[in-house]
Amino acid sequence: MKLRFVFYILPFVLLASCNGSDKKELSGKDSIAQNVQIDTNAIKKELNKYLIEPPDTNYTGDYVAKWENGNTKFKGFFRFGKRHGQWLAFYAEGIMWSECFYDKGLKHGANNVYYENGKPRYLGWYKNDLRDSLWVFYDAHGMEARRVWFKNDTEVPPPGSP
Repeated sequence: MKLRFVFYILPFVLLASCNGSDKKELSGKDSIAQNVQIDTNAIKKELNKYLIEPPDTNYTGDYVAKWENGNTKFKGFFRFGKRHGQWLAFYAEGIMWSECFYDKGLKHGANNVYYENGKPRYLGWYKNDLRDSLWVFYDAHGMEARRVWFKNDTEVPPPGSP
């Protein structure tokens, strides 16, 4: 008799205790919001390793950041808290990743980006933080893949074309 009680009644007791009012469950919106927050934090963490900020908003001087292995990650100059002049970025192995020029915090001038093998990925120009002039894109072997002309960050036909 006791054995039947255990097999028949105990599952109902356990089921009822699991649905008690002292257990708080997340609603659908709360659960989604929590998942989005986790994803957002992961993305922020990933991007922060490439974030470059001056020590303070009026900082003027050189900036150098290093990878954990001691190689240079970023190298440039801040003028009144804004990037100014040539900025270089490097892969962890020490190979140049990019070279870009700034004027008072805006990209202005040549922008060269490289693959980890040192071959160019793309070369182009910025004018007041907008892509301008000819941009040339390369495959991983350094062979030219595509040429694109830009004006005010919008793709335009090459000069002299109908």
